[in-house]
Amino acid sequence: MYGKNIMYKISFADNLGINIKMGKSPFLIINFFLYLCLILMGCSKTDNSSSKKTGNTYPSNTKTCDTYESENYTCFEKLDPKGFPEYYLIRPTNDFVLVVSNETYALWTADISSGDTGFYTDRQRLAKNLYTIIEDNFDFLIAVNQYDYESDLNPTARAGYSGKNAAVRNIVSGIGLSTSYNFTSSYGSSGRLGSFIHMPAHYLVSNGPMLHEMMHQWGNSFFKYDSGHWGLSGVGGGQLGGFEPSTLMTSDNLTSGAYALTTGKFRAASSKFSSSFGTFANGGNSIPYSNFEKWLMGLIPASDVPNFKIPITSGNSYSTLGADGLITADNITEISLTDILSNPSNYDNDTIPKEYRISSTSNIGPRDPDYSTSRKNFRALFVLITNDTLMKKYQGSTKTLDSFQSSIANFSLNSGVNSSTLIEKKWQPVPSGSEVEILGAGTEDSPYKEYLRIPDSNYNFWEATGGLATLQIDNLSGSIKSDLISRFVSKGDHSDRINIETKKISHNIVNDPFDDPLFFNPFNN
Repeated sequence: MYGKNIMYKISFADNLGINIKMGKSPFLIINFFLYLCLILMGCSKTDNSSSKKTGNTYPSNTKTCDTYESENYTCFEKLDPKGFPEYYLIRPTNDFVLVVSNETYALWTADISSGDTGFYTDRQRLAKNLYTIIEDNFDFLIAVNQYDYESDLNPTARAGYSGKNAAVRNIVSGIGLSTSYNFTSSYGSSGRLGSFIHMPAHYLVSNGPMLHEMMHQWGNSFFKYDSGHWGLSGVGGGQLGGFEPSTLMTSDNLTSGAYALTTGKFRAASSKFSSSFGTFANGGNSIPYSNFEKWLMGLIPASDVPNFKIPITSGNSYSTLGADGLITADNITEISLTDILSNPSNYDNDTIPKEYRISSTSNIGPRDPDYSTSRKNFRALFVLITNDTLMKKYQGSTKTLDSFQSSIANFSLNSGVNSSTLIEKKWQPVPSGSEVEILGAGTEDSPYKEYLRIPDSNYNFWEATGGLATLQIDNLSGSIKSDLISRFVSKGDHSDRINIETKKISHNIVNDPFDDPLFFNPFNN
């Protein structure tokens, strides 16, 4: 019965031409997310309902917590949706919780068509189990699926999304969100938890859309244009779509004859290193947060946000977006964030085009708390959902468990971890001081092309905020419930597992749980 729910749907991705394997160049990743976001039914939602138990039946899980307990793991046994045991493992590296359960894994990796998947039906139960072990001091709970990279070629296609954010609580006024909703108790939190996020594959943490999903904690409920995203608005070309205002070109200032524009045509991009933009997203973790998004997060004052440039069409209809950032619109209007915040009623009436009509006069205004008093240090609890088969199969493999640990460690570093890469130069202006490189085979079929060198291929959280905010994921042992501390196993020095200088995994650690064959013997049954 459950086997039907976990069948792999590869044809969906094939039809879209999506390639999400790691190691591909950033512009392929960008295309992937632009395609994917078109099929999202909103990647953010306000949680106003309780999780429900599933109607599926599961095989019995016969293992016990003693099976998983070792000098390298502390095991806490909980219950899955149908009352079968699942195992919450915490290890001395203190980076994430490992949930091992055949039944829970099947639920969270089920095909979206079943309508009975973990994010929709099980997130509150999972969170409540976590809060019986972990103290309530996290802003984000992030559940991530381990996947079988040898056979599961497109886990996001099966899930129907590359990331989902369920908004749990908001305490910030002025940014378009209501301050009245608080569903923390449904998750077992006493009031701290802001969002529950699900990523259907662990490589999505480093490649994205991890930054995108976190941004949904604060936006978009500002403009009515699009639920959750910036659409065609020139609000900075950030994580939730939209374009960078400084890239906007018309027939008056675009000099390339090949891309000369006609009346009512405009061209824009997510940045000067790009030649297009998306209405939902702009390329996973390959771009930072825009200044407008930083204001929403409480990192900068409203005065630091450049004026918005928003294409409008007669009759209050939406402007249209074509290939390579081509916009069809009657004209471009320019407005300032400070004016919106000072006069919200001027931007919420029937005469205002939908493109820049605010969501609600009651929820738009000066941000409170403002950037001078807002929180800038956040904590996230990563939860890797797996099963005993994958644990055994990829024991000691850098492609799964080790790569996940490395990804989240790098994502939370308070420094840059990325290298430069190249993208094809099209019409976009060349940023001052950047270099244009010419590459190609020089043949008719593959002529020489111009490329721009991008300084970063992927941003971590600290980089994406411009160094204005931090994300802590370590010291998990310090968040263990006080009555469980005595059970917590922390033998051996695992502090150097991630080499901060090389960003590589260390394999010379004594008693490393991933390299201990004896620990995995109980799975051989």
